[in-house]
Amino acid sequence: MEALARVNAETAIKQTNSIVLKHSKNKVCKNRIEMPFKELIEYISKKLMPYAMLLTSNDSDDAWDLIQHTIEKLLKNRETLESSNYPMAYARKILKNKFRDDYRKRKKNLSIQANDIEITNKGFQEEKLEYQKMLDCLETFDETDKIILAMLGAGHSYIEIQEVVSDLSMANLRVKANRARIKLAQCMDRKL
Repeated sequence: MEALARVNAETAIKQTNSIVLKHSKNKVCKNRIEMPFKELIEYISKKLMPYAMLLTSNDSDDAWDLIQHTIEKLLKNRETLESSNYPMAYARKILKNKFRDDYRKRKKNLSIQANDIEITNKGFQEEKLEYQKMLDCLETFDETDKIILAMLGAGHSYIEIQEVVSDLSMANLRVKANRARIKLAQCMDRKL
């Protein structure tokens, strides 16, 4: 014990096992000599990085944001930091609280992709409504008319359509296609 007491003429060992300067009233941390404020901030910022990386799942940008916020808060609360017996614990608490606040804010915001919310572009609402109306109208059609209209819409020729719908003659296919178009136009309140 005497050897430790003689480490430096300006240091003394207290009962709490904290090393402080004789001329200073503040204890900085257990088993650590008090350091100037600027060095303390640098020390804390270096020591906080692993903890910030752990909280942010190794996202260095978010970790640096947390550390910057913590340092800013420590600078604003300099007196509290200097009077704290455990400045590192105080800094970690600030960092952890900031992380929790940010997490809660992100949790409250709805994510369009995460919730499968359909995105509608301004200007396309009318087209979307017409498309939905067309699908509703096509539900009333028989299967042959649906195939004919779908293939005509895709740009297929009557010969290709006749190969798919083999029980119709070419003349009958043209008449059926024309009637299906008229029926669809009437259902959608349009003129052909």
